[in-house]
Amino acid sequence: MTTFEKLTKDQKNAVLEAKNLVTIENLSALSYGEDLELTNKVCLSHYCEEEVIVLNLTKEWEEVFQILFDTETKEIIFESL
Repeated sequence: MTTFEKLTKDQKNAVLEAKNLVTIENLSALSYGEDLELTNKVCLSHYCEEEVIVLNLTKEWEEVFQILFDTETKEIIFESL
């Protein structure tokens, strides 16, 4: 079972809302160690030196999706954790 599947209905709604706000621009702008608040409940976090960015529930600091992206094709892939 994925982290997303274990969330409450309210948490799922918050994550889905924030997912729609993720852009290539805000992913590209994140540097190692930075967080970007997407909503009051969800943020992006670039916590690893490699290009690993995760979408987190801010209060619980629960990692829901790992995000992969390609600046050339503008493709964003959300991998379930």
